Amino acid sequence: MATPAPTPETVAAANAKSQRLRELVNAPGILVMPGAYDVLSARLFEAMGFPAIQGTSGGVQAVYGLLDDELLGRDRTAEVYREMAAAVTVPVNADGEKGYGGPEAMGPTVRAFVAAGCAGMNLEDSDYHPPGAPMTLLPLDAQLAKIRAVMAAKRELGSEFFLNARVDVFGTVPTHADGLAEAIRRGNAYAEAGADCIFIFRPGDAATIGTLAREIQAPLSVLAMEDTPTIPELEQLGVKRVSYGTAFTRYAITAVKRLAEELQGSGNPGPLLRQSMPRAEFLSLLRGGDRP
Repeated sequence: MATPAPTPETVAAANAKSQRLRELVNAPGILVMPGAYDVLSARLFEAMGFPAIQGTSGGVQAVYGLLDDELLGRDRTAEVYREMAAAVTVPVNADGEKGYGGPEAMGPTVRAFVAAGCAGMNLEDSDYHPPGAPMTLLPLDAQLAKIRAVMAAKRELGSEFFLNARVDVFGTVPTHADGLAEAIRRGNAYAEAGADCIFIFRPGDAATIGTLAREIQAPLSVLAMEDTPTIPELEQLGVKRVSYGTAFTRYAITAVKRLAEELQGSGNPGPLLRQSMPRAEFLSLLRGGDRP
């Protein structure tokens, strides 16, 4: 079923979330946005005090047993984000992946996520490629055309939708030194075209991140990996926003696997179960969970 068109009321509600997300990114310090993959994880992050939540496309699609390649489709993905956004009061930023097509797809994508109540979305600049094939970049002009189409859709709606423009250069080069100049060039071009924040895939070491933060004339966001500097270090380097992609989804399924292995092995899951979240805390995350 196609996502319903945004009404003036849904645009106004989404705008309030967009404004809040923009305030958080531009405030002093660094905004940490954990990656929600379903309603329960989103409610947990809000309950823990995170002021905004990032959706993870890889995590959302993994819940359905799908690769992170727009396989769930725009309408079903928007419905997942609608459920997340309705379940929490903090801004939810969707992962729009590559936008589900070229410039002509940006209007429908923006409208779908605004109608879902999202504050904004990520938009990658890598091109479509078969699973397992090397990542390639869209030509800069082609990606700028997509960003301009996002801006046009916002104007048409009267929307303040937040655009986190992802730079995928470091996924296409042998070393960060080989791609640094191009990452800076693209980041500044996307900011000039209207992106609110520049999002770096595979950000590299502290020296690379510090250079990006100094040279890109927009708030810098990074997709943290196992070897990414710590949050305090990122803040010192000038990073304004950090998210963690599928990390929470992978960590969650790892815990499920560990418990299942105990059933196959010792047959004594008790020690692991005693480490799990207390039942009362678990129920507090569920609608109706406070009933006796």
